[in-house]
Amino acid sequence: MSTPIVTARRNLVQRINKLLLKGGETSLTSWQLRQVQGAIEQLEEERFAEGERTMSEAERPDLYEPGEPRAARPD
Repeated sequence: MSTPIVTARRNLVQRINKLLLKGGETSLTSWQLRQVQGAIEQLEEERFAEGERTMSEAERPDLYEPGEPRAARPD
């Protein structure tokens, strides 16, 4: 496996893990969990760029989650 693919896989896995660990501290919405599920599927299919985009959205539900606009959560 080439180095760029290994790096892309590792980066996506780290983003997924980071959000899920953060979810242990604060509640993730059902929308965020669906996004994470999609990113895992994209990881399995080696669609790393799409998985990164999906995780970007999952990490910022205040910007991307459909529905009522909400104020950003403090970090």
